[in-house]
Amino acid sequence: MNLNVAIVDDHPLVLEGLKSLLLQTEGIEHIYTAQTGSQLGSLLALHSIHLYIIDLDLPDIDGFELIHQIKQKSPEARIIISTMHEEIWIVNKLKHPDIDAVVFKSSAGEYIQKALQTVLKGKKYYCPQFQKLYKEKDKIGHTPDTLDSAPTIRELDVLKAIAKGMSTHEISECLFISENTVEWHRKNLMVKFGAKNATDLVIKALSKGYLSIPLK
Repeated sequence: MNLNVAIVDDHPLVLEGLKSLLLQTEGIEHIYTAQTGSQLGSLLALHSIHLYIIDLDLPDIDGFELIHQIKQKSPEARIIISTMHEEIWIVNKLKHPDIDAVVFKSSAGEYIQKALQTVLKGKKYYCPQFQKLYKEKDKIGHTPDTLDSAPTIRELDVLKAIAKGMSTHEISECLFISENTVEWHRKNLMVKFGAKNATDLVIKALSKGYLSIPLK
């Protein structure tokens, strides 16, 4: 078993930590690292990747969109998500057939190798905290219909910025995305929440638990 593994995370320390853990795993031939989706794209032009460890928070692409793109090009690729997001709507989206394992960063060192070993056996793996949160999801009141319209990670970033009264230009500079991209996310949020304007959007997001007071 000679595997090529790619770790995608925009935090250098996380990349090095995960790489150190994987170096202890037999059967891995090469470990590649990328901090953005575009860097990963450059790697894929040169190398064949069998397994990915992906963070959902990337500066240039939504993590879920990146997973979709990888699976379109390489349906057999294995995907492990390493994320700090434990929000219930994110937990729901992570229980997806394209995702083979989920490990929260709060316990990554303890469970990442277990996830790797399980996934390589062709099985799914979810860290204990994920399993606990997923079992509790029904108490939150989410249904399959609402999951499809749940905001993405990047849309949540834009939503929080809108709630703080930031302009499109300010959001663009803060999130390092174009103003056109900000407006695209804003329109998607309006549709998903059925909002008439920014004020209505914030009120509905608060009522559904996507925002909290004070805003974080």
